[in-house]
Amino acid sequence: MPLTLIYAAQTAFTLDARSLWFSDEIRHGNVYETMLATGQWLVPHLNGIPYPDKPPVYFWFLGLLDAIPGVDGPMVFQLGAAVSGLLVLWTTYALARLVAGCDKRESFAAGLVLLCGLYFLGVTHYARMDLLFAAVITLAHICMYRGLRLPLAFRWIVPAFALAAVATLVKGPFGLAFPLLAGLAYGLWRGMPRRLNRMDVAIGGGIMLVTLLAWVGAVWFEGYADLIRNILRHQIVDRATAAWHHEQPWWHYLATLPVAWLPFTLVLPFLPWGRAFSPVSMRAVLATRKGQGDGMAYIWLALITSFALLTAVSIKIVIYLLPLFPLLAVVTARALLRLNGFGSRMYFGLTALLLFVLALGLGAASLWQWAPDMVRVRFQPQVLALLDIARGAPILAGVTLVFAVLLWKAVDRSRPEGGLLTLAAFVTALVVPAALLTAPSLDPVMSPRAQAELMGEYIRKGYHPVSYKVYSGTYTYYAGSNIEELSDEDSLRAAMAVFPQLVVAMRADRFAEWTDKPADLHEVHRQWIVDREYVLAERSAPVQPATPENTAMPAPDGDGAAPSVSGEQAPAPDAPALPQPAPGNAGDGA
Repeated sequence: MPLTLIYAAQTAFTLDARSLWFSDEIRHGNVYETMLATGQWLVPHLNGIPYPDKPPVYFWFLGLLDAIPGVDGPMVFQLGAAVSGLLVLWTTYALARLVAGCDKRESFAAGLVLLCGLYFLGVTHYARMDLLFAAVITLAHICMYRGLRLPLAFRWIVPAFALAAVATLVKGPFGLAFPLLAGLAYGLWRGMPRRLNRMDVAIGGGIMLVTLLAWVGAVWFEGYADLIRNILRHQIVDRATAAWHHEQPWWHYLATLPVAWLPFTLVLPFLPWGRAFSPVSMRAVLATRKGQGDGMAYIWLALITSFALLTAVSIKIVIYLLPLFPLLAVVTARALLRLNGFGSRMYFGLTALLLFVLALGLGAASLWQWAPDMVRVRFQPQVLALLDIARGAPILAGVTLVFAVLLWKAVDRSRPEGGLLTLAAFVTALVVPAALLTAPSLDPVMSPRAQAELMGEYIRKGYHPVSYKVYSGTYTYYAGSNIEELSDEDSLRAAMAVFPQLVVAMRADRFAEWTDKPADLHEVHRQWIVDREYVLAERSAPVQPATPENTAMPAPDGDGAAPSVSGEQAPAPDAPALPQPAPGNAGDGA
């Protein structure tokens, strides 16, 4: 209950404070709104075409939350993130109690570690399915461990495999890989590989396969065979072996995990490493093979196998580490509570110093509005855009400074309990002004809402909407209509020739470099979206529609599809083709 109340204070007041941001929030927003509008809950669609990146269960979860009275619009997505984070918090506490064998003190500390993590805090305020994914995987770990400890345990093993299937349908195949690899490693560590051949494992594995194949079969027989092929080829094989985006070197997570796990990464220098590798400790580790304290052995094996798998695949994004956070929280809490007085004082003193530096940085950001031009010209335009609109920096700086002083002066740093509670209070005090003031002020840069809503106004006037080499789904949610997404110059010229009234969005640098753009194409809006500037232009002068013989518009295939999305910002090299949107009918379908 205390953990839940702290988490509620961090999230309950921020559920409807800002717009949906680029890129996942607005994309998933369109996917969910399309499900509501069409009633097609089996196959997600983005911008009117099947969306192979994500399975449907997360959007079903949003549908359940949407049924709550008073929950509407963007709030449902923020509520989805908040509830998913609460599930991760609860499953972390359960992991500490049921797997690690922690008492209530250590389990409470594990929950506090999670609530003090700055990266975890940010994810609970950004609408993605990764938190729900992590919660389901953690439950699968609990069931897997509890089941494999017994000679036969249908009540644990069957739910473990069923939860692995659910996690897979939330986000992808890591959902079954993480708990299955951990279970296999645990069985080998305990020297009981035959345990994996028992009837409960066979039935659980069968239920997992039947669950997954039921969705695949239903999608296939609904007429989406190409979607299944896309998922198997591009979303699984290509992402694992040769990702088309977010491809990183093997050491990527070794560099990013320490940053994502702040402030607790700072405890590493003060741990008793000599004692950890002493003969006594080694004997204690080997004793876990006989069942003595083997819960922590399972957690360590789950951490190692999951991290190794993430490192081995081609695509690497920091948020993919989120299923490891409950495991890390338990390990970190036990380490913190076992620090000696000197180590505890040093760790929390270093953390107080970090907060002091952060307060100075926020204070400097609050003074930005008075910076002279000679200073401003040294920064990139997108940095200027962020600094000029960020609000709440003075409040954030004050809160951070107060807690830096408290942690240094008012807390007995030799006792880790007090320092951990102080950090939890700091994060809770920080998140409310950050979510209510700073985050909404970033909407003009982080959300395409302004440009998309203007595009929607043109669409309602009869203009044909086009985006050129823009990340798929950027404008659809707030425009309220599907957008024709083009990726080559010939298709763009053809669209200009076919549609008398047209509104087009593209990057500002491409718009400036477009040498043969129509003279009657006028810029009507310009906006930074994250790190790049985009232009919205309209052309309303009447022109003679081109005939199929003199236009370069690619002919539609058998289902009347427009050119497929590709290019440097495309979601996949062979993305499905886009259907022609309803506005701006070309008459003969050319």
